[in-house]
Order: sequence, then C-alpha cells, then structure tokens
Amino acid sequence: MRFKRKTIRVITWGGLGDILLSTPSFKALKKKYPGCRILVFCKQDRHKLVYEGNPHIDQIRSATFWGNPIHYCLYYLKMATFYVFDYEFLYPSFTYEKNATEIIAEMLDVELEDKRVQLFLTKKEEDKARELLAGYKTPIVIHMTSLTSENQEWSRENWENLIRTMPDYTFIQLGLPDEEKIDGAVDFRGKTSIREAFAVIKYSSGFMGINSSLSHVSNAFNIPGVVLFGASNPEIWGHPNHTNIYKKIRCSPCVDMLYSAICPYGRTCMHSITVEEVRSAMIRKMEQGTRSAVEVFADPVADVSL
Repeated sequence: MRFKRKTIRVITWGGLGDILLSTPSFKALKKKYPGCRILVFCKQDRHKLVYEGNPHIDQIRSATFWGNPIHYCLYYLKMATFYVFDYEFLYPSFTYEKNATEIIAEMLDVELEDKRVQLFLTKKEEDKARELLAGYKTPIVIHMTSLTSENQEWSRENWENLIRTMPDYTFIQLGLPDEEKIDGAVDFRGKTSIREAFAVIKYSSGFMGINSSLSHVSNAFNIPGVVLFGASNPEIWGHPNHTNIYKKIRCSPCVDMLYSAICPYGRTCMHSITVEEVRSAMIRKMEQGTRSAVEVFADPVADVSL
C-alpha cells in the first residue's frame, strides 16, 4: 500500500530579516516529518534569494495567482493548510521572552534544536566575496540602515567617529546605493547582489550594525559582532554570536508599537549608546571570538528625561 507523502505549504511574510529568521524551522520540519514535501510560496522575489539552495525546502514558488493558480485556489477556498509566520501581529516584544526564530517555529508547529540562521551559498558567490575582500586587513562589515524603522538607527557621525578610533580594522559598508555613505569605510553599497552581500559577511572578520537583515546573516556564519538595540529587543532579535548593546529606557522597546512612525523622544535609546562602549565591545569581541551565550549590555537609562 502506498502512503501519500505529507505536503507542508508555507507562505512567506515580512521583510528580509523575517525570512532569514524563518530558515531554522525548515530543518526542524524535515526532522519532525521525515520524507515530507515542503513548498514555500514567496510574496516577494527577494524572499526566494534567502531560500535558494536550502536542502530542506523542496520547491520555492511565487505566491501569485498566475504563478500557482491551483494552490492559490486551495488557499482561498480553505481546502488545504497553509502556514504563515506573521508574528508581528503577536507584538513579540511584549508577549514573548524568546527569540524570533523560536516564535516562528512555534507558529509552524515545530521546536528548534538548532536556532542558527541557515544560508546556502554557491561557489561562485563565495569566490566573488573572497575576491572583493582580498587585500583588506581585518575586514569588518558595517550596516547602519533599518528599512523597518529609522528609530533603530545610530547616527552617521557616530559611525564615522567609531571608524576613526579603530585604525587597525578595515570597515566595509554594505547597503543600498541610496544609503548614507560612511566616511572612512570602504564603499560596497550597491556593488553586490543580495546573495553576494551574504557571502561578503561570511568571509569578513566581524560585523557591526543595528538590528537588521544583515545582522541576522552574520548569525548564519557565526561571525563575531556588535549589534545596537534601542527600539527593538535583543531578547527577540539578538543572536549569540553578537554582543548586543541595549539601552532599555522607559519607552523601549517601541518598534512593535511605533513601527515606522517617528520617535517622539528623538531616539534617546540609540543616542545614549556611546562610541567608546561600541568600540570597546567590538575590540573585546574580536579578541574573544564568538560565544555560546548571548551577551547583552542592558544599561537602563532611568534618569533620561523624555
């Protein structure tokens, strides 16, 4: 007697960072349901770029009607089960005390043994990254922009001051072409594809940035780094390969409430993070390498006037 192979259908949700955070769940699904068939329907083409080469996903498809008319009808007629990891609507900063990778896994009805982000690059992508980084001494990737909320960003002046205080390192700025240029950093903005940027991070010596998609990429390759938090909570979006600097003032974290709205208090949480503490944390991290537990510098600023 032939048994029907179990099919698991997942519809993507959110930004690139959310897609990266979903990747550990597919390995867990394959372990829970050996031999299952996993179909992932992507709402955006760039979502597909994260899943490319993933051995735990059987097919990556478009979520459009014309791309998949049969599954489109199955979804809207409720004739098959589709999983969507839209965890934003759960207000995770206020309702959870665990990492977003685990929240997504819970929504997909699995438990994670391995929480690390999973990316699978091609030899061509890795060769391009090695070529781009050749000749740079101790390259550290920096990423300063959040598409989710400007409230998560540190000032350009702080980044430039930081670079000036760390002359023994080469800073590589990744990002979109229209993002602010950081003086003192090697400009890689717009010079790589998304997956080539992933590979650049893989072959870098370290990572420095804010809570963003590229901070999650560095987790895939266990790159030591420092990530700055203020509007968002490192307990939800932090990783164990980073030192997470967090200024938990009275109004933070606020990203679940304000989202892209402008902070009414002038981003006090981010402005409270000093260049010196970031520099010290990064030097210490580079000396020590990655760690097995999340290190968080939670420094409440109780006397800040809002």
